[in-house]
Amino acid sequence: MPSIIGYKDDGTNSWQEHLCLVKPDAVLEAEDAASAISEKHLADARKILNSGGSSQDFAISLRQEGYKSLSDFRVVKDA
Repeated sequence: MPSIIGYKDDGTNSWQEHLCLVKPDAVLEAEDAASAISEKHLADARKILNSGGSSQDFAISLRQEGYKSLSDFRVVKDA
């Protein structure tokens, strides 16, 4: 499933996972395919920012693509 992790600066020049967005209507077997979808949607949202849109416009574009926020998530690191 396409997913996006958002990070925030914790004030010590370190970034912490802050939010996780998932697109639950697109369950895919191939992780690469899911990543490609997320990358395209992020690129489209960045275009909105680059053309003068607000951070709210950025978020709305992802919501319109079907992304939902997970309130409790854990990032699993590759072994």
